Amino acid sequence: MTPIKNKLVAATCIMWLLTIFACNKVFNNPEIPNPNGAELSTVLKNATRGQITQLAIGTFSAMRTGYNTNPGNGTSSYESYCKVAGTLGREVYVINESETRWVNELAGLNGALDPGAFYNGYYFSFSSARQTAAILKQSALNTNSINAQEKLGVEGFSNTVIAFEMLHILNMQGKNGIRTDLSDYLNPGPFVSYAAGLTSIKALLDTAANQLKQAGNAFMFNAPSGFAGFDTPLTFLQFNRAVAARVDIYQQNWQIALDDLNASFFKIDGPLTTGPVFNWGVAPDALNPLYQPLNNAVTVVANNAFVADAEPGDARLNKVALRSSAANLVGISGSYDVALYPTNLTPISIIRNEELILIYAECMIQLGQYQNAVNALNIVRTQAGSRPVYTGVLTKEALIDELLKQRRYSLFYEGHRWIDMRRYGRLNQLPLDQKRQTIFDAMPRPLAEVNWGK
Repeated sequence: MTPIKNKLVAATCIMWLLTIFACNKVFNNPEIPNPNGAELSTVLKNATRGQITQLAIGTFSAMRTGYNTNPGNGTSSYESYCKVAGTLGREVYVINESETRWVNELAGLNGALDPGAFYNGYYFSFSSARQTAAILKQSALNTNSINAQEKLGVEGFSNTVIAFEMLHILNMQGKNGIRTDLSDYLNPGPFVSYAAGLTSIKALLDTAANQLKQAGNAFMFNAPSGFAGFDTPLTFLQFNRAVAARVDIYQQNWQIALDDLNASFFKIDGPLTTGPVFNWGVAPDALNPLYQPLNNAVTVVANNAFVADAEPGDARLNKVALRSSAANLVGISGSYDVALYPTNLTPISIIRNEELILIYAECMIQLGQYQNAVNALNIVRTQAGSRPVYTGVLTKEALIDELLKQRRYSLFYEGHRWIDMRRYGRLNQLPLDQKRQTIFDAMPRPLAEVNWGK
């Protein structure tokens, strides 16, 4: 493709994004001459207070849309993200006779991944949410309809969302890296390494944190119900710091992670479930895309090792359900359906105290404070797993084994296992369920990114 064609495609994508928002009443505009192609200029300069509010609602919506862009086959959504990361990390297999690439390619039977395949679609959903937040930020900065403190609130919110979406993309791309400079969307900056990507994401989260601290007691927009308790600048800051702590452990910045935990909603003795969620609803709202009925022919099954490796009686085994008969596809067999979400209205956790306690435990291990680590691990073992306390040896290696086990069961099918095993150099410990399987360490750059500028 020529550069001109690529730029036209990019511009068309942005226009399409805004058209979707218009169709969902994100904008509260006066008469638009061309309702099928609303112009960015209607909001990027001199946006009204109502338009900024609606753009903020649209940003929350775009975050959730990344979880539910195309349910079913999961071609471009967080549903796909969980399926892809879950397969790469050998947590799950997608059993679908009409689309065997979920196993043949993602489980490595073909030895390579296709950059143009449908399973790379999550990249564009998260990129769209990132761009939506960027449009909100630019619109807020280029208007006099809101005051300086309100602008700081919008900036802090937008930058947090941008960093959050970038982190999803970067974790899947791994060593292939991502673009971090999209200030000119038609001329994006170069790809940077995984380490450099983490540095940019953390810097953006820190910038957002400083903005939120100066943004007063309330946003100029309302947050959805799933963000109750995290819907003011100072409480949303706690969400920001929780995400920052996740980035910190990827960077192995253990003391900084503890500092960020202390500024988040982390509570060592608090409820494990505390944290923002995405709620779902019946039409015209959207249903939870990761819910699935049991015993379907097309299904996501847990890797049999998830049950086989568990401690007997671990309460977290309720995240799977024994099928009436095993599901089979190209030599893969699964006896347990994923049952993480009991109904199609069950909320999806974005980040919660259970993960933060495990981050704290990891920091304690890495800093040599083993008893503190065990105390934190025991909270998860007893409260989430209904298991007795840890009785193993107090060595770094043994406690890392225990930490990864608790993360495996507490954060099952939430996009963590593959990343955890990769960052600890343990991908070779993931199960190979067929002789020709390959464990990949990164997803390929999507074909559209590869072709950009050609």
